[in-house]
Amino acid sequence: MSQEDRFNLDAIENNRAKLEQAIVEARKPLDHSSQKLAALTNLPWLIAGLAALLWYCFK
Repeated sequence: MSQEDRFNLDAIENNRAKLEQAIVEARKPLDHSSQKLAALTNLPWLIAGLAALLWYCFK
């Protein structure tokens, strides 16, 4: 932002509009593909727990 635009009311309104748009975007729900990807991060723990359970039960 240049020095003369710093105190310009149009620049303030533009920044306010950007902020309001960011708030609207943040309130949107996540798409399902990102939720599935987040669920996959727990998969190694699930496999390890299942393997440990099977190891102790059939040892």
